[in-house]
Amino acid sequence: HHLATALQFETPLLDQPQPWQWDENVQTAANGETSQAGFILNRLFQDYPGAFSVRLWNGNLLNIGEGDPAFTFCLQQASVLRNMVWFCDPKCLAEAYFSGQIQILGDFHAAMQLREHFESLSLPLHEKLGLIFRALTLATDFAQPEQTSLPQIDPTPDQLDTSSPVALSYDNVPEDFYQCWLDEHMLHSCAYFSGNTRDLAQAQRNQLDLICLKLHLQHGDSLLDIGCGWGGLACWAAKHYGVFVHGITQNASQYAYATKQVKRLGLEHLVKIELGSYQDLPATGSYDKAACIGIADHIGEAHFPDYLAKVHAALKPGGLFLTHGITNEQLAGQQDASSAFINRQLFPQGDLSTFPHFLQQMDAAKFDVFNVESLRRHYVMTLHQWLAGLEANHATVASLVGERTYRIWRLYMTASAIQFEQGVTGIHQVVATRR
Repeated sequence: HHLATALQFETPLLDQPQPWQWDENVQTAANGETSQAGFILNRLFQDYPGAFSVRLWNGNLLNIGEGDPAFTFCLQQASVLRNMVWFCDPKCLAEAYFSGQIQILGDFHAAMQLREHFESLSLPLHEKLGLIFRALTLATDFAQPEQTSLPQIDPTPDQLDTSSPVALSYDNVPEDFYQCWLDEHMLHSCAYFSGNTRDLAQAQRNQLDLICLKLHLQHGDSLLDIGCGWGGLACWAAKHYGVFVHGITQNASQYAYATKQVKRLGLEHLVKIELGSYQDLPATGSYDKAACIGIADHIGEAHFPDYLAKVHAALKPGGLFLTHGITNEQLAGQQDASSAFINRQLFPQGDLSTFPHFLQQMDAAKFDVFNVESLRRHYVMTLHQWLAGLEANHATVASLVGERTYRIWRLYMTASAIQFEQGVTGIHQVVATRR
């Protein structure tokens, strides 16, 4: 009865989905290949909590679950279905999406539930072998029909570059890429949504002011901006608070962009941007304040003691230090394999620290923490705003960096948003004084 109610069959020639009657004669059906695929998919997703559609490589459409489908999962090749059976691994689905073997039409956020489903899916070996035997009877390469009930939105696999590694690259994408979905200040960090505002640009201005106020910036202060990015904070603090800012970044594109922004705003007398690393900071105690926004989580836990020692040495005694970064809200042994995989792509330098351990490291580095604010809710909203901008500019982004890179960023930002929504990861803004 589950097969009869949870799985329906439709061809592009029919106006309405027709229920597929599963019985002993299923192999004699007019479309045996679709019947086989339907049997496999129904078994794989028999415990899936939602509803979605699957469009096969031959154009036929299957409905999984009860209710209105939240999205359509398009299989471009039968080999993807065989891999789904054999590996039962969300990482394989991710790679198939990156390479164009899978398309997702509709609610992409809802489609990410497939990741959790495959993490919990466990098939007995004899059943897996039976499904593999069925999958082996499917076509290896089926031509797309001339007309289907769904539009072709994404390129076909042979138009995609599959040579790139499955990881986010922050350094090898042009500034035009970021301009497609960041705000006017090019802030690639958590915004601050106050009141009923949902405007990303206003929320980022809120965050800039919040940082400056928490640092008690006064006219004439010297501010060290570690990992200054595109120069948004440096220019804001100089223009609105009259402080001298020394910004450093390791990214050549960010350095060039930030330098142009300083000149455009006429802030050369207040802002100095340099291409360099925190490891090059002078141990002179010459700065009144220091800020590190969204960089600490990329340094890696193993390098934290050295990093904090450099910041401590650069600050004057009693100087203020503000940092906000992403933390792991679960113990290492409790983190599921897929979340660990995603975090490794986002933060390749090492595992994320837990927040209690981060506070311990701050104390060991002789910083006295006196203000902590969780920004998790704000980062969820920030990620959704970024995703909306990325998806709205799909064609432009793909022309700049390629379809594969677009898909990698789309999937990882969506997965990251879900991790924050579920409390798997968090983000904290911390203010401390140098002892």
